[in-house]
Amino acid sequence: MYKTEANKIIVDRADLDVDATIECGQLFRYEKTDDGYIVKSGKHSCKVYTLGNSIVIETKSTDFFVDYFNLDRDVMRVKRELSRFPELKKPLESCGALRILHQPLFETIISFIISANNNIPRIKSIINRLCALFDDVFPTPDQMVDLSIRQLDALGCGYRSRYLYDSARICSETDILNRLHSARTADACKLLMSLPGVGRKVADCVMLFSLGRLEVFPIDTWMLKTQRNGMETEIQLRRRLMEKYGSYAGYAQQCLFYYNAILKEQD
Repeated sequence: MYKTEANKIIVDRADLDVDATIECGQLFRYEKTDDGYIVKSGKHSCKVYTLGNSIVIETKSTDFFVDYFNLDRDVMRVKRELSRFPELKKPLESCGALRILHQPLFETIISFIISANNNIPRIKSIINRLCALFDDVFPTPDQMVDLSIRQLDALGCGYRSRYLYDSARICSETDILNRLHSARTADACKLLMSLPGVGRKVADCVMLFSLGRLEVFPIDTWMLKTQRNGMETEIQLRRRLMEKYGSYAGYAQQCLFYYNAILKEQD
């Protein structure tokens, strides 16, 4: 449950696990503070912290962050559906009310192109430098195509500079973003993979963290390390786990990632 006040969203702690939601690889525009996090998206920002039995989200953009944190989704229902799988018992317990975010589509595409073969501190630095060019606001497709590849290189994008420029140009000159919102999941995956620099994992991340396609299961190094059966290929592993966990496969993936890649690494 949550309620909105002047420049605040108050959420029951049982309905939002802040650490699990923010630290599980969904987003890159955040900074940890002494008492919580600063989260940014598009032109919006918020401060998130715990106060007693509540999570407080301080922001001038309350409607945006209600949607961004997906606060109208019944997370407990999702967890109940997945609780019938014994191997998910500990991951589900560990992540509390982890929420799959609903992030702006273009921002998510560009962020995950940058994330390919990269580490989180470097990804965050590149994205922060990109946003700094636009007064700490994530650029639109039209704004990004005004940048040169040399400028993108200077941000530290490396070989991704050409991918970023060409993908931004396609998003600027075509209706692909609108088509993605209405496309079926299989078609959305093909559309995303038509963008330079977008492979299957990036496409799955965009579908899960922006388009709300909870049935997709992104395969990363941790999923290969912890979920693979024998010599399964990435495609075979993805298909098996999507069939197994069904309409909530993406939520299962995030719980497994948080449990294996974050919590166990901290032990």
